[in-house]
Amino acid sequence: MAATAAGAQSLSVASMDSIAYVNSHNGIQATAHISVTNTSNSSKDYVVVRRKVGTTGLVDSNYFCWDLCYPVWANQSQGTVTVGAGSTANDFSGYAYVRDTSANGQDTIWYTFINASDATDSLQVQVVYGFNRYVTTPETEIPVIQLYPSPARSGTKMFGLPSDAVRVEWVDALGRVAMTTPVSSDGSVAVPNQRGLWLARVVLTHGERTVKVTVN
Repeated sequence: MAATAAGAQSLSVASMDSIAYVNSHNGIQATAHISVTNTSNSSKDYVVVRRKVGTTGLVDSNYFCWDLCYPVWANQSQGTVTVGAGSTANDFSGYAYVRDTSANGQDTIWYTFINASDATDSLQVQVVYGFNRYVTTPETEIPVIQLYPSPARSGTKMFGLPSDAVRVEWVDALGRVAMTTPVSSDGSVAVPNQRGLWLARVVLTHGERTVKVTVN
């Protein structure tokens, strides 16, 4: 875990995951959360830029969420999050998919929080994603969700959601939540009519999981 300030810093890290671990044998996605506090005496708007991804080759793909969710080909948030004076924003989350199911190792992704009105006011945070097929999976960890059929057919339903799933937020290729659908009692959810690659953000009673879904 590392954070570096540049210029007239108005942000500080309130909390973050020191290392975002995932068992590479039975899991595919490591999730990290960063909370930042505006230490200035005025409200400010911030964007997030993904500056760099490590070169170990363990990360297959990654995305992050701020005002919206942004896939691997979008390195900067298109919108901002307003953080009031003395307030803390918990909006950021980062996700990394492991390339190899037998992988053991770490990789780093650098994110920079930037004041939209003053580019010299920024905070860079390094997040370490760890992949280890032998790491113990806590009983309280959110289980991996496998939706089926895969790929899905547009306008139909997918199944496989756990009993504590509340809703699914469908994030399109531009990082927008294009559709939010409730989960049925049989563990199914409606699939978007538009074909393409989607991120299904499954909101559970005690957390969330994101699943890549191809809709044909």
